[in-house]
Amino acid sequence: MSVYTQVDHERLTDLLQHYGFTLEHAEAAPLGIENSTFLLQAHDDHGGKKQLVLTIFEQFDEQALLPYLGLLNELASAGLPVPAALTDRQGQRLQQIQGKPTVLVPRLPGRHCFSPDVNHCRQIGALLARLHHQPPELADDLISERERLDDFAAHLGRLTGDDYHHANQVLDEWNEVPSGDTLIHGDLFRDNALFDDHGRLTGVLDFYNACLDCPEYDLAVALNDWTVAADGRPVPKREASLLAGYRDAGGQWDETLLPLALAVAALRFWLSRLAGPVGEHAAGLGSKDPTEFARIFGYRHSALGGKH
Repeated sequence: MSVYTQVDHERLTDLLQHYGFTLEHAEAAPLGIENSTFLLQAHDDHGGKKQLVLTIFEQFDEQALLPYLGLLNELASAGLPVPAALTDRQGQRLQQIQGKPTVLVPRLPGRHCFSPDVNHCRQIGALLARLHHQPPELADDLISERERLDDFAAHLGRLTGDDYHHANQVLDEWNEVPSGDTLIHGDLFRDNALFDDHGRLTGVLDFYNACLDCPEYDLAVALNDWTVAADGRPVPKREASLLAGYRDAGGQWDETLLPLALAVAALRFWLSRLAGPVGEHAAGLGSKDPTEFARIFGYRHSALGGKH
């Protein structure tokens, strides 16, 4: 888990009362990197049970967060399995805890799948196709992934030898690719999806990297997590299944661009992990191992061949 902002039971009880809920139990979420997240059990005024998730945002201010909340509301209205923010009795989506923006959402059913099979991968591909068909204007006010990549590139100096040379080559080539106008998730890892006991996709979480970019990049982010083995090697059957799910749900991609996008996406998350945890006093996970994506980048870069 990652908890940067500690919240006592009394404060949580007070906050839930603004929504008409009574707190029964609270615990820190077992996963998470950037924000403080709590899993809550509560009941409403009629005694109905409520499973909720409270997120305290450690990096966003309120103005930066509002466009993402609007996006989630629109996606939920379109039938995508995403957690739209709940509104309190005054119709407000945002609260504050210790001066930080705070959001309450329903806890979607299901659990994370960390050993995906071809069925899981196919559903992830289909979900991405549905997302990519949503109106691009939903992301007009969101920070671009290219801006984030530029920020993470400040850590290129921590790479050495061939890694440094290859990374710069890949970034130079990617910067020549137009960013595109497709609404992407940008972070669809295994810990951002939920499945029920029958293996059906029930939820997609964490849209705070969403923006407009190439569909190939979003596919690459997912492929680099859902369809690789523990040593970073691509698993062809899972790759084929994710892409088939995407295609069968109406998605299209440029076969010539995807290999470069795979290398860029691997490099992006290698660099972001090198950036380290977002706080020095986190209770729990805080960050992930950068060497995982160093290995994936190695395989994806080798697959480019040619001038690389």
